[in-house]
Amino acid sequence: EVLASMETVGVKLDDTVLEKLSLTMSKDIKKLRAEIYEFAGEKFNINSNVELRRILFEKMGLPVKKMIKTGASVDAEVLRDLSEDSPICSHILKYRSVTKIKSTYVDALPLLMAPDGRLHTNFNSTGTMTGRLSSSNPNLQNIPARGESAGKIREAFVCEDGYTLLSGDYSQIDLRVMAHFSGAEH
Repeated sequence: EVLASMETVGVKLDDTVLEKLSLTMSKDIKKLRAEIYEFAGEKFNINSNVELRRILFEKMGLPVKKMIKTGASVDAEVLRDLSEDSPICSHILKYRSVTKIKSTYVDALPLLMAPDGRLHTNFNSTGTMTGRLSSSNPNLQNIPARGESAGKIREAFVCEDGYTLLSGDYSQIDLRVMAHFSGAEH
């Protein structure tokens, strides 16, 4: 009954917070894109791995760190390694991070709001192997907790006057409870 009630009531979202954040992130993306183009010496499709390979390995001559079926890898691990060799790589990582957060959360969450201004997620009590509660449509447990934008995204989750919104992290709560009962201080 409690979970059904939580689904029905939903979580209130202040979409104006996300609209402002979206505008800020759009400016950040535009700036990052211009800086990446400047490092590369040309405009190219930053989202294309084929184009990235051409720029990083053929044009700029950066060392290939890892091969995959389609050629040299341009995954996050490789770009982090290459950041020491060229600042374009750290800018690409930042660009990927900002564009993903913007599209996945900042721009998507307002579209999922019901007419009552709330997100009505589904709470699944049997959806995990561990027996923990999960959330879907949307998955509110995937809202970023760390990083520059995390706090700003979380500011959009609000409650009615007179109420308090509590966010709890039950990180390894089962181990903590067992440690308490057993007296295992470490």
